[in-house]
Amino acid sequence: MIVDLNLKDKHVLVIGGGTEGTRKVNALLGQGCRITVISNRFNKYLRDQQEAGKIETVKAKLSDAGILDGYSPFLVLASTDDKELNRKLCQQGRKMGAFVYSVDDPPYSDFSYASVINIEGVMQVAISTSGKSPIMARQVRIRAERVLKRIIKKSDAENVKLQEFARNAARPKLKTVGQRKEFLYSLIKDDNIQNLIKEERIEDAKSATLELLQEWVKKSK
Repeated sequence: MIVDLNLKDKHVLVIGGGTEGTRKVNALLGQGCRITVISNRFNKYLRDQQEAGKIETVKAKLSDAGILDGYSPFLVLASTDDKELNRKLCQQGRKMGAFVYSVDDPPYSDFSYASVINIEGVMQVAISTSGKSPIMARQVRIRAERVLKRIIKKSDAENVKLQEFARNAARPKLKTVGQRKEFLYSLIKDDNIQNLIKEERIEDAKSATLELLQEWVKKSK
């Protein structure tokens, strides 16, 4: 089962600053979480992220699971090149109540990393082999990405953003889930709003959405 963890405001520990640790950090940026990387050395990319205030770095010898002491993470990503150490880090992370992931070691992980296609920063399509072959997942992702980026238009991404805006506006005004769902569907079918999105008049589309919401509020009374 593929899930999309909500990491906003959560603390994530990445153990290891090599290639795999760097990949994990790159995937976490933009998720709104606090990222701490523990490693005995850091490459230029990680140092740059630290200087930009996007991650925290802690220099430490990667010898045992005791390096997790003093933390209360939501997620632990064991990304060292020592398989046995990664397993110990996972065991310790679980004792702390965290979700854990060990690089290329599905039996010791709570989940497997999917190969993700990110479209316009608002849509993600995941391809997973459940840890059986991350290499093949990446190969298929590359091919699928070319197709999806032709199919999914910029207007689709703008509709996603508008739906979020509309949902937040409707929540305090339309009492039931059913009413809110019907209202959100109506935006997709509204020719005026869709034309405004295609013309990239996003603020006008938001104004039209609020006007339509007022009509729904009147009908619901």
